[in-house]
Amino acid sequence: MRLPQGQRLVTASEMLAIDHAAISRGTPSLKLMERAGREAARVIVGWWRGVTAAKAGPIRRRPATGARPPRGKVIVLAGPGNNGGDGFVCAKHLKAAGFTVRVLVAAEEGSLSSDAAASHAVCERERTPVTFLPDPRAWGPASEAAFASHDAIFLVDALLGTGSKGAPRGAVAAAIEMAERSERPIASIDIPSGLDPSTGFRDQPAIRADLTVTLALPKRGLAMEPGRSSAGLVEIVDIGIPASIVEEMIPGMVVADPDWARGLLPTRPMDAHKGSVGRVLLVGGSGGYMGAMALAAESALRVGAGFVAAAVPLGCVDALEARVAEVVKRGLPQTMERTLGLGARDEILAEALRADVVAIGPGLSRHADSQELARELVERVEAPIVLDADGLNAFEGRGVRRMHGPLVLTPHYAEAARLSGHSITDIARDPAGWARRFSDESHAIACLKSVPMITAVPAEPLILNATGNPGMATAGAGDVLTGTIAGLIAQGVDVEEAAALGCYLHGLAGDVAARRLGMRGLIAGDILRALPAAILALESGALAEI
Repeated sequence: MRLPQGQRLVTASEMLAIDHAAISRGTPSLKLMERAGREAARVIVGWWRGVTAAKAGPIRRRPATGARPPRGKVIVLAGPGNNGGDGFVCAKHLKAAGFTVRVLVAAEEGSLSSDAAASHAVCERERTPVTFLPDPRAWGPASEAAFASHDAIFLVDALLGTGSKGAPRGAVAAAIEMAERSERPIASIDIPSGLDPSTGFRDQPAIRADLTVTLALPKRGLAMEPGRSSAGLVEIVDIGIPASIVEEMIPGMVVADPDWARGLLPTRPMDAHKGSVGRVLLVGGSGGYMGAMALAAESALRVGAGFVAAAVPLGCVDALEARVAEVVKRGLPQTMERTLGLGARDEILAEALRADVVAIGPGLSRHADSQELARELVERVEAPIVLDADGLNAFEGRGVRRMHGPLVLTPHYAEAARLSGHSITDIARDPAGWARRFSDESHAIACLKSVPMITAVPAEPLILNATGNPGMATAGAGDVLTGTIAGLIAQGVDVEEAAALGCYLHGLAGDVAARRLGMRGLIAGDILRALPAAILALESGALAEI
């Protein structure tokens, strides 16, 4: 499988392993801390200059006072661990840059890590005021007048780093709450405190930063919601870890990028005809839900498939005919409720023999016969299968495995919960972890509709999608994704790559539609109609112009 060669995202444990490797190979930990704090200060100074010159765009909070001088008072909030040590070093360099700096430590002095203690000693020698406040009550509302008297123009968050686990407690939690109440801009070092660096989950309390200066490598939690929205502007700084150490470690997650996506697009030969550029069979539809089939079918055509057939209940053919003319309709035996019946099985299996890919689920319904039909098809069809919507629901509480051919699943959180027996809350807390485990256990390719979307292929790094927007949270968008992936597979794109590429193109089409129409009124049909323009822009390298 071809993987994006750009940005990799690390978990807390992966970052810890990289740090340990660097230290074991001769890079002193104090040297890493010194560079981390120095680089954080450099980025923070540049960021604040931009804010004061109104060049950096809006920030979440403004200082209570009117003007924002380029130099002024800054409070660094430090914890007892190495993130606090980074904060001590940052304070030293902010002071050297002309700011008046005070460090408030949410811990006992004797509880500092050895490296943090060494950096604290430097602050003391350089007469940077440091106050230890281990009692949570010292950070409470009754004490806020004292903090307000510092008249800080912004705060630096160095309370918790990637090594922290669980919800903040004690004085650290109180310091976070104080920072959030202060309404001052906040710059976080490495991650906003309270944010899970591996999952993006926000414990309470948690910092919402205006700037996050992350160290060495971007953390997964900064790229996934809600962490992405809590990090503000994210800047990555080099802290002196040898590149060879990073390169020799297999990435756990990589971010999709345009060059990778462009390289996966199927070519179209000059002598192409409809049968040579991909045959798709869609199975689904029911009374009142034919729109899902129409969206999936047209999306397969819009990404370049040459022939799309739709196996639908006989009584629903006219509804599909009215929606999309270019799709061949196969009216099949139905139940009394106008859903596909078990009597449709043999005709679908015969049609599947001529198809390059079979997509099952859009509009299928949860009728018992239709659900049983979906299970039999997944078991017996040999062509690659894309399973979505009620096709996924057919396997609730049963688990899903394939005996023949590849299987792509495109669940949202509720469908993922029904498939795996986990709660929606647990999946939302760690979507990447769920996708990794589910794909490896089921041997299926999972495209989880998280924000951003994640593609999990067994035994391969996760691919985090880089396209898409909130306007795509609209009924039918998932059907467009199903058709997009199926259309790519039909054209000969490797199934694993087609799943990830389909997510990328789907999101890109949503971005094109949003730029044209805005996000608020975006509907699924806008996404599918934007697919050709998105592909054209990707092929031509003109993404900035769409």
